[in-house]
Formats: sequence, C-alpha cells, structure tokens
Amino acid sequence: MKMKKTMVFTAGLSFVLAMTGCGGGGGAVKNEAGAEVKSAKKDELVKLTFWDDNAGPNRTPFYEEIFKRFEAKNPNIKVEYVGVPSASAKQKFDVAISSNDMPDVGGVSNRFIADFAAKGALLALDPYYDKWDEKSKMVSSVIDFNRSLVPDKKLYQLPNTLFMDVFWYRTDLFKDAGLKPPGTWEDFFTAAEKLTAPDKKQYGYSVRGGVGSINQLTTALYSYSGITNYFDEKGKATANDPKHIEFLKKYVGLYKKYTPTSDITNGYKEMVATFDNGTAAMIQHNFGSYNDHLNTLGAAKVAAVLLPKAANGNRVVISEPNGYSVFKSTKHPEESFKLVSFLASSDIQTYWNQNIGQMPTNQESMKSDYVKNAQHILAGSEVLLDKDTSILKVPVYLPDYAGIITQQLEPNFQKVLSGAMTAEDFLNGWAKAMEKSNEEYNKMMKK
Repeated sequence: MKMKKTMVFTAGLSFVLAMTGCGGGGGAVKNEAGAEVKSAKKDELVKLTFWDDNAGPNRTPFYEEIFKRFEAKNPNIKVEYVGVPSASAKQKFDVAISSNDMPDVGGVSNRFIADFAAKGALLALDPYYDKWDEKSKMVSSVIDFNRSLVPDKKLYQLPNTLFMDVFWYRTDLFKDAGLKPPGTWEDFFTAAEKLTAPDKKQYGYSVRGGVGSINQLTTALYSYSGITNYFDEKGKATANDPKHIEFLKKYVGLYKKYTPTSDITNGYKEMVATFDNGTAAMIQHNFGSYNDHLNTLGAAKVAAVLLPKAANGNRVVISEPNGYSVFKSTKHPEESFKLVSFLASSDIQTYWNQNIGQMPTNQESMKSDYVKNAQHILAGSEVLLDKDTSILKVPVYLPDYAGIITQQLEPNFQKVLSGAMTAEDFLNGWAKAMEKSNEEYNKMMKK
C-alpha cells in the first residue's frame, strides 16, 4: 500500500505503554467546530492528512514506514503525509488555521499548544483518551504537563517522545587536547577556548544564533544560574536575574573568538553540520541529533553530557514532551485519534525514538535495547528521576509565548551577538515581555 507523500517541506517519570485504540462506529455526530461528522463504516475508505512539523531526511523515511504499518493494520484508512520544515512550521499552521484549511492530524510542538488551543484549532482528545483501553499505561506526569499548558486543562496533544538538551562533544578532540568532558561550566568555557585553532579552521563551540536559539539559551541560562522558577511569587520574571546577565556576557563572548562567525544565523541543520564536519568541538542540542552524529562521526568520536549543575549545586533541566494533535476541523475524529494513538504505541515509539534518538514515553519502550545502549538517554532518565532535580516550567501556556520568542527574542539575540544590543537590554526586554504576557494571562483566567 502506498502512502501519498507531499514534501513542502516533567517531574518524576513512570514510563508506560500506549497502544492503539478507539475504533470507528456509525452515527452522525458534530465535532467541536460544529460541523457534522460521520464515523466511517468498516469498509469505507477514509483519507487523513498528516503534517510533520519537522520534516527532513532524518525523520521523513521513518514516518513513511510507520504509515505503511498503520495502513496495513487499518486498510480502510489512507494517510497523506505532508512534510513541513521546522523553520516554517508555525507560520504554515497559522495560515492553515486562519483559512480553516487544517490537516486532520499534525505533529505539534508543546510550545504551540496554548496558542493553537486559544485559536480554537485543536480537538480536545479527552473523550477518546478516556475510553482508550491503554489510558492507564500512559505517563501520568507527561499527560498532566500537557494539560497544564492550557486554561481549560484539557488534553490537546498525545505525547510520544521526551527530550532535553545536552552538550555534544568530540571525544577525539578532547582526548588529543588532554581535556575533561564539559561536566562543569568552567570545563565548558575552558574547552571552548583550548579547542579553538583558527589556522586549522577549528573552533571550540558553535552557537545557535538563528531559528530555535532561545529554546537552547533558556536551558543554558537556568542550568548556569540554578534558578528553579521562570516567575517568582510576585509574578516577576527571572530572565534578567544578575546570574543570567553574567552568563550571557560570558556566552556571547565566545562568538567569533571561539566560534565561527557564521553562527549568528545558525539553525539546527547548520549547527549540526558545523559539529559533524569537525569545525566545532562542542554544540548544545537535545537527544534528537544523536543519529546524525553517530552516522557521520562514529561512536568513538562523539559523546554527550547533560548541561552542568549551577555553582550552587542545583540541577535545573527543561524536559519537554512532543507528540500529536487532532485538528478540530477534521471530519474523521475517531480515525484521527486511531492514528495518533498508533503513533504513541509501544512498538512504534521504540522504532521512532530509536531512529531519531529521543526518549520514549512508555515503560515497554524504555525496556528496549535501544534505551539500554544509549548512554545519554539513560543519563537523562536518571536525572529526571533524581528527587534533587528541578524541572523548569517554561510558560509555553501563554498564548503569545511563541510570538515573543520568534518575533522579539530571536532577532534581538542576534543583535546581542553582533554587538548592537547589550546583554542587559536583551534580558530586561525578555523579562518585561513575559511579565506582561503572564499578567494578561492571569487576568484572563480570573474572568
């Protein structure tokens, strides 16, 4: 069976199994958008459109295989795959929402759930999830986290993977220079300097200055400072804390001196390429680039360490679940949930996470050989299970959070790198924007 393909281009864990469920039945009902929908009869052909929000050669082939398996088990359902590059995914979804031309199912970052839900674009999965016979096996902490992202506390995304940031480093270069892995912040800054050799076109580090920069910078700031809350008890943002100003000055000081000049526009692909081709000895990224590094460099030349603890001994991490949403305009909600739950099932999670290098969200998948043999995945799970680890709750639930990141903070971070804006002004603007957004959100919640 061929799948049609269109290229447009957390606190404690108890990992549990999520299997496919939710069969189709007859009877006309209305979806939340008010449109009449009819559950497909057993032999009736249903076509579902799926948007991948981070398409590329390291993901798309695995979706193709997954959908072949899904169609084999569900011969009355065909999946049309549409690949969307991560850099333009938010814009494409926004246009689709405004024109009411949404897919049935899509990969939706948890950073966009609040925004999309506020626009009335997502279908609450609770009625389907509650009747799902694998509900009790899902990770309760992850489900609770997803519910916390929206004011109505409904479930708008079924998660199938977790990730957190690490420092990827070239073990061969560190060994040749007699350096320790970057296990402390002092080790990190020292290595960035010592491993820079401009005459060899080698730099100690590569900064992500383009799309996605703020997500990584947030992790680094709070890991360095050890601050455990995004807002204090009075609603004041901690983004411009003196410790963050201290870190940002050190961090930006690496640019052009111990990093390539081209870093100012680096997105994910450019940053990973800089590391994999030997130009940079270290980068910060999540588990997901593991297979890229492994395939290019080999296991003997690459390893990962979690971002270091703060000087005060605090371990602060950001662990984010990602998964799939059903869009409210779908005419096939039951079949759409069947697809979503298949993507979250044990076997598929193992296959998917093994190939993209992320952490599964169910117990059966966590017992797989992939997890047992992936040092960084095991380290991540141990940190998350450590009672002394603090999970920073980033306010992705704010309806305009994504807009602040992409429209204000990302371009302003480039200004800091270029010297056109001070670290103080950047972080003060960050704090002010988030405080205003949080205040408006709290007022809305009291209505």
